[in-house]
Amino acid sequence: MRSKLAVVVLACVALILLACSKQASSTESVKYKSEADVPRINVQDAKAAVDKGEVILVDSRPEDAYKMEHLAGAINIPFGPHSEEKFSALPQGKKIIVYCS
Repeated sequence: MRSKLAVVVLACVALILLACSKQASSTESVKYKSEADVPRINVQDAKAAVDKGEVILVDSRPEDAYKMEHLAGAINIPFGPHSEEKFSALPQGKKIIVYCS
């Protein structure tokens, strides 16, 4: 059941940030002009990156939904006020995959 949820959630990824896709320096973040400019990743590539430890998974749903069920290893940063501050505290040098339902 959990693996099915993982596939469904990743398949429904609404927002994916690949913070290191432009080889940003450790103190620089990438800002996109529009949602259409944000890089996307398919389920197979996302799973491979997670399995290799190359990415940080971020669940951007409200805390209640995260507590009910989330992908293994994902951290919760609910979208909203102060989420940018929490993103800046993430480890540098890894890609970040953000998902929601």
